[in-house]
Parts: sequence; C-alpha cells; structure tokens
Amino acid sequence: MNKFLKVISVLLCAVMFAALFAACDNGNDPSNQTDVPAATATPEPVSDEPESTLVIAKTGGEPVYESEFYYFLYQGLREIYYKEGKIYDENLTDEENLANMKAFFCSEDEEGVTYLRRAADRTMEVAQGFKVAYILGKEASEKEGSGYKISEEELAQILEYIDSEADYGASLYGCTRDEYFTYVYGMSVNDAKRYTRQQMYAEMHETAWSDENNYSFTLELPEEPEKPTEPSKPADDADEETKAKYETDLAEYNTKKAEYDTKYAEYQTKLTEYEAAFDEYMEKFRPEYDADPDAYRIKTIRYLVLSKLDDDGNPLSESACAEKRKNAESYVKLVEDGHAFENIVKGFSESETVSSDLGLVDVNFYNGEAGSLSSAAIDWVHEADALSEKPEIIESDREITVIMVIGITDFDQTVGLISDPDNTSVDNVRGNVQYSMLARLYNEEIEARMKDERFALTDVNEERMMELATSYLEFEDNGPGGSAQ
Repeated sequence: MNKFLKVISVLLCAVMFAALFAACDNGNDPSNQTDVPAATATPEPVSDEPESTLVIAKTGGEPVYESEFYYFLYQGLREIYYKEGKIYDENLTDEENLANMKAFFCSEDEEGVTYLRRAADRTMEVAQGFKVAYILGKEASEKEGSGYKISEEELAQILEYIDSEADYGASLYGCTRDEYFTYVYGMSVNDAKRYTRQQMYAEMHETAWSDENNYSFTLELPEEPEKPTEPSKPADDADEETKAKYETDLAEYNTKKAEYDTKYAEYQTKLTEYEAAFDEYMEKFRPEYDADPDAYRIKTIRYLVLSKLDDDGNPLSESACAEKRKNAESYVKLVEDGHAFENIVKGFSESETVSSDLGLVDVNFYNGEAGSLSSAAIDWVHEADALSEKPEIIESDREITVIMVIGITDFDQTVGLISDPDNTSVDNVRGNVQYSMLARLYNEEIEARMKDERFALTDVNEERMMELATSYLEFEDNGPGGSAQ
C-alpha cells in the first residue's frame, strides 16, 4: 500500500458514527451504502468553515484540538470497552446492546472512576501520542539533508480526495460539505485536511524510526530480463527472400539469446542474494511469531452448516434439531468411509455461500476473517494444531457445523489447501507478524517519548473532555445536516 492510500485508510478507518462500534451498526453509515439513495437536493455553494481553533490541551507546544480529541474518542471508547471483556451479545437486539454499552460507561470501576472517564483519559493519551509523532516527523523532515520530505503531489492527491468525498456527500444528502464530514468523521472538511497533513508527518517519523532501528528492508528485488522470442522457421517451399530474412532474424536472435543467458545468470545470482538477505531480515520477526503462532497462522477450513432456525429465524423443534444432529454424524461417517468432504458440503450444507465457496474459507485470527462461522466453531479452529483426520461436529445455539482444517499456513510454509492465494501465503503471515511487532515497538517508542518533560500534557480542559465524551456517548443519529453534533 503506498503512502497516499495508507494515510487515507487511517483517515477513513475510524468512522465515528457507525452507531458506536460495528457491533451496533444500524446500516446508516453514509460512507458505506449498498443501495445509494438519490440526491435529495443540490447544496448551495457554501464555503467550508476555516480550521477550528478550539484547543483542549497542549503537548510539546502544539495544540490538541477538540476536533482531534473527538475524532479519537472512537478508539478510546472501544479500547476501554473491550479491555473490560465487554462483547456484543448476539441474543440481544442492537438497541439492547447499545443500552448495555451506555450503562457500562456510566458505571464506576473499583476505584470509583467512571469508565467514560477512563475512555476520555485514554483518548487524550491517543491524541497526545499522535501529536508527538507529528512533531517528531516534522522535525525529521526539517533536518538539513533529510530524506524525509512530504511529497506535494501526494498531499495534493489526499486533499483532492477529501474534497471529492465532501462534494459527494453534500450532493447526496443535500447538506453542506462540513455537515456531511462532521457527521461521518466528527470534524469539518478543513479540520480533516489539517489532521491528514499532520498524519503524513506522523507516518514520516514512523518511517524514520524504522530506518534508524534497521527495521527497513531496502534491497530492491532484481528485475528478470525479458527473454527474446525465437523466429519461426519458414516452410521448405518458402521463397528465398523469406528464407534470407529468417536467417538474418535467427542470427539476431542468437546474439540476443546469448546476451539474455548472461543477464539471466546474473539475475539468478542477484535473486538468490536477495532472497537470502530477505530471509535473514525476516528472522528478526520470528520471535514475535513464536510467542503466539495462533495469532498469525492462517488455517484453511471446509465446513458444512445445518441451521437450527426456520426460515423466519425461529428455533426449530428439539426433534428437528435431533434429526439434524443425526445427519451431521452421518456426514462424518461418509468422510471416514472415503467420500470427499467437498462433495458432501456441496450437497448438504445450508450455508448461503456454499454454491460459491463450497464451504472453503481461510481463517486468519490476525485480522478477524472467519467467514460466517459461529463463535464456537471459531474457537475450535483457534485450538486446532494440525490438519484434520476427520470432520468435527460443533454445535451452537443457532447451528450445527461439521468442520475440518484442510490447510495451515505458518511463518515458513503452507501445508494442505488454501482458499484465497492472494491473501493466504507465507508472505501474508510474515507481513502480519512484521506489522504487529513494529506497531508494538513503535507504540512503545511513542509512549516513552510522551513521558519526556518536553511532551508533557499541559492546559488540559478536563471539563470539556467529559462534555465531548458524554456528547459522543449520547449521540443520536439524525443524519448529515441533522441536529446531532
């Protein structure tokens, strides 16, 4: 991913009003519409508000703006919520889950501090860390002879993207650009642009830190030379001119082929050196993998689903469920008798996606991809250490799953089958390990910097912190341009 797309992904990843966490998503996020509604009106050409000047704290002499604090509240709330073991209860409605979440944040911990205050404090830490990285990145770019510079072309691309997004939303919902951006991202258009400029400097510091600590692999992959095409030999009855041209083309080919053979031999040598250097570099990350292989190994499974609900989503009778359990046991017996599990899945699975994926999915616990497996089935996959000899039957409240692990991709190799070659490989596993380790080490670097006297938080408006946190928690979805903040 190039820097432009990475910065944009950072800007867009924390969409603030997805009904407070994806678990409570009610489908009203205007940046993620399946059925895009027609524009209700053409917005009046109102100019964007200037960058906000409301400051909630300072660090290293730099202001932490209220819009930035509000933007990071999503992360602060989410971290505290899941840190305390809170999860989305599938047996409750979205409204009930949302009510439980709000009640949790209004409750107090053993020290008598509300969890909302904990979330606000954590949010301020996140905002402070971001600002520290920004300051250090800007300083790195300003050093004499520094190779860390913001590309004006990339910056222009980012600002153009933000303008395009703002224009689209304003036109779609008949509101101003700022109303749309505040609804979706919690900050105005110009505040988003300011944030993104700072984000570029913050990422610049991360790159500089990575280079300084030898966590960058800079050796370029050698380019394979292009093999010349041998001319086709003319027929025996071809005219002399054609035969003469062939001889000329053949002589030219032989010369190019000799040059190619020399270049290819050099390429093979360079490729071997490159691969050896890359393997040596990746060994830096093996301890991170060895500490928790299951966090990174990709397990490919094939599964068959038998639903315990009727077409209206109501529970089946106990006798109907018992019959499905008996069917599941018979499918296991068929596999033990030598029948292909793939064919059994194709013939009997009640999964909505079985026709397209034949029950095959790569389960990656690093990024949470697990198809439509039940939590009980996911837990079983997480505990599996080897390829399955026969299917296992996993039962949950809603379904019966017959499942096998048929492939495992780890730090060094793939054993068995995989579903998606583009996203399941040793390189994918290593990339996730590398990303996780460097993110952890870099966060530790920033946390250490935050303790420096130079970057101490000052002028913290704690009252305003709690006002914004409360406002966020009590947010009501009135749509772009509505009365919600």
